[in-house]
Amino acid sequence: MSRLIALTSCLAVLLVGCSNDVDAVCEMRKQCIDADLDTGKCADKVSAWEEERESEQESRQERTTECARCVADRTCAEVAANCIGDCIGIP
Repeated sequence: MSRLIALTSCLAVLLVGCSNDVDAVCEMRKQCIDADLDTGKCADKVSAWEEERESEQESRQERTTECARCVADRTCAEVAANCIGDCIGIP
């Protein structure tokens, strides 16, 4: 049931056009790793990490984008099997 709610929420966000890569990464973590995760705090933490070092901002944003692309439209099992390399190291 919680997955249905999460999928419905994701669909609503996509229809409104407010989703971004950070949100996708945090939503995947909530669905697959920690159902109690505060996605707002997660997004703040990832965004802060992306901007933390000016010399690494572009590469960190690219890493977040690659992770978000990998997790899109995948089940949690598929994420675990296919996206660890793209997503590891993102706080």
